Amino acid sequence: MTFIATRRVQPASKANGFTLIEAMVVVALVAILAALAVPSFNTMIANQRVGSAAQELQILLQFARADAVYKRAETVVVANGQKWEAKSGAQVLRETVVSDAVTVEPGSANGVQFAVTGNAKPVGNGNSPPYTLKLSSPRATRVHCLSLNGAGLVIQKRVAAGEACP
Repeated sequence: MTFIATRRVQPASKANGFTLIEAMVVVALVAILAALAVPSFNTMIANQRVGSAAQELQILLQFARADAVYKRAETVVVANGQKWEAKSGAQVLRETVVSDAVTVEPGSANGVQFAVTGNAKPVGNGNSPPYTLKLSSPRATRVHCLSLNGAGLVIQKRVAAGEACP
């Protein structure tokens, strides 16, 4: 008896991984989803810039009030372009620079003055409280309003873009 060695043909094993076409389809879907998300991401960034600028100005106003009371000397907060400064006389105590992407509409072009008692009033001829700041951005969906009453209390409110500050 003779044995003949036969070779058994095995079926081709299934390859692991992705085909090129499958990978291209996934890349195309990711690109489409990213293109849909970019506009809302830009809006979110604009809203964050406006909110951050409002917080920075609120902190500056609170600092100027506290400094006036602590040092028993009047302080003034004024704008010089996008740079806001808290001053005591000619000395700059603190400054904040607002992003160029944010627009600030002050209630008084001359700024706001804090008395030694902490009371606040807009600088100018016969201006009375409240002093308001409206912060906005072209792409933002929200506007931040800072209101400063006669006692020097700073109140921040958010309203929808296009609405007036309360």
